[in-house]
Amino acid sequence: FRQLAQSKEASDADLILITGDVTDQGDAKAWQKCRDILVSSRLLSKTLAIVGNHDACYLGLARAGFPSVLRKRDMKRAGIGLKKMRQRVSYPWAEQIDPRVVIFALNSNNSGNFTSAQNAMGFLGEQQLERFADLLGRYQHVPVKIVALHHSPNIPRAATAIKRGNPPPSMLFRWTHQIDAGDRRILRRLCKAAKVRLMVHGHLHQAEDRRVNGIRIVGAPAS
Repeated sequence: FRQLAQSKEASDADLILITGDVTDQGDAKAWQKCRDILVSSRLLSKTLAIVGNHDACYLGLARAGFPSVLRKRDMKRAGIGLKKMRQRVSYPWAEQIDPRVVIFALNSNNSGNFTSAQNAMGFLGEQQLERFADLLGRYQHVPVKIVALHHSPNIPRAATAIKRGNPPPSMLFRWTHQIDAGDRRILRRLCKAAKVRLMVHGHLHQAEDRRVNGIRIVGAPAS
């Protein structure tokens, strides 16, 4: 990460957008290390970062409680790190970085999960999608709309992946890493209706650049 932060590409960039998993297990030391590297590389002021499942989700064997309570607790922990990085904590949010460009951020994490087997699943929820729709309406005049979330809005079936020249994902991988089917369909329809140009994500640890329903989707590999 230090090498990436000190690269010419990073220093020349208008914006650094980190699509989640700043940390491995949400620990304060990792958040601080990331902040220190961004500060020493003079990138913090032009960096936007969103929360990933490793930043927010429970990674142990099992736990008890209500999902809403667990989710609130997980996001509170992630929020401490995000604030250290001078990042927003409440989702969805929108940041107009230029008269022509606006970034929308969504929290796609399945925090509130009960076991580590569930932590990689994606979840948006009806309330967040409604607020996202309101934000899209508020910034409808901005020509370039970019949506950032941690989970992929579309993991292709094996045959589609092979056709694109990518390794075919297993059914288990798709099931454990997908955003809820209803959520991702609504998300893509909202983006298409609002003429979103680009969706960016992380999570899958592989580089992706493709089009789905006319929307360009770029996936960032882990640093």
